[in-house]
Amino acid sequence: MFSKLLVLLFFVFEYAKTQDANCDFRQDVEVGQTYYVYNPGYSSNYEPGVQCRWIGRCPDGYRCKLYCSEVSLPESPSCSLDRLLISKSGDPQLSAAEHYCGRGFMTVVSTGQTISVGLITSNNSPGGKFLCELTAERAGTSPNNRTCRCGYKKQTRIVGGEETAVNEYPMMVALVHSRTAEMECGGVIIDKRYVLTAAHCLDGQQISNLAVVVGEHNVDTGDSPATRGYIIMDVIIHPQYSSSSYTNDIAIVVLDQDIEFGPLVGPVCLPFKFADDDMAGDTVTVLGWGTLFIGGPVSKVLRQADLDVISQDQCQAKYQALDSSQICTYTPGKDACQLDSGGPLLYTDPATGLLFNVGVVSQGRLCASRGEPGVNTRVTEYLSWIINNTPEADYCRQ
Repeated sequence: MFSKLLVLLFFVFEYAKTQDANCDFRQDVEVGQTYYVYNPGYSSNYEPGVQCRWIGRCPDGYRCKLYCSEVSLPESPSCSLDRLLISKSGDPQLSAAEHYCGRGFMTVVSTGQTISVGLITSNNSPGGKFLCELTAERAGTSPNNRTCRCGYKKQTRIVGGEETAVNEYPMMVALVHSRTAEMECGGVIIDKRYVLTAAHCLDGQQISNLAVVVGEHNVDTGDSPATRGYIIMDVIIHPQYSSSSYTNDIAIVVLDQDIEFGPLVGPVCLPFKFADDDMAGDTVTVLGWGTLFIGGPVSKVLRQADLDVISQDQCQAKYQALDSSQICTYTPGKDACQLDSGGPLLYTDPATGLLFNVGVVSQGRLCASRGEPGVNTRVTEYLSWIINNTPEADYCRQ
């Protein structure tokens, strides 16, 4: 439902037997107005067997921006049961729409003047709900239309603590042994020549024994066409890194050639705009191919988990030596684990949907142990150091 009266438009989903004519809407979006899109019965859950569609059309020179502050749908493989469908092109058939399920939030901007949204739920659905805001945004102001691009994500679904979609996070890289291809650590692309990771991943290592792999998902099958390896030319470990306390646990990997950017491989945003934010109470996403539990097997596929950032005081109760250059996370039953080191903590800017690297996975006593926070390197404390050591880089200041 929208906040203003909508024009009813009859429509039949090509994959549905029947269409609810009372849940099919079209809206001309006026500049400066906000329209709300949400499931029937919101703020309660929708019922099984719901089939709805909403189409928004923005004025000439504008694109439609959809910000979904709440998406809570039952999770299923490839979102095959309940799913929220969004077509950036405004295709009324939703034939090439992106599918979403699970829990989270997102921002989607149309490629033209029209955006289409669909909701399909199974006949035995336990129910779910979603709430989105639809506005008109002048063309050229969207992150997708800027020359400077960072933090974009392949938005195919929303899940927490599970396998990611293939190339869902274009900025994620793997540090591997150059001869055995065994996983060593994670990392994140910050520019065409530079990768950010943890110092302890590189301390004492011979550069010739390591390589960077971008565009990877399943390390066994190589199921992504974007996968490519790069030779490491140099590594820059923070000069004050301490292997005993893990303070200043940050490093830059310099590649011997530029990474080829595209929809499936690209840089994360550095958190310039969050330099004064301690992030306490926010949710971040951790990525990695690390072990599924302490001493367990390595994950063959890239996995993600949403973690809560806790205050410095809360974390210092467990780690007395904690300082302002570190950021802590704690969510019962979820954590980074062995070999996830060096990977990013990603914060999704709710205003733009862009991903910012606010932390580098550093240390923790045991994976997802009760009452034991994960301690990570706070990237905002090292922005000047990063800039000074990457003179050829051109960073987006989103």
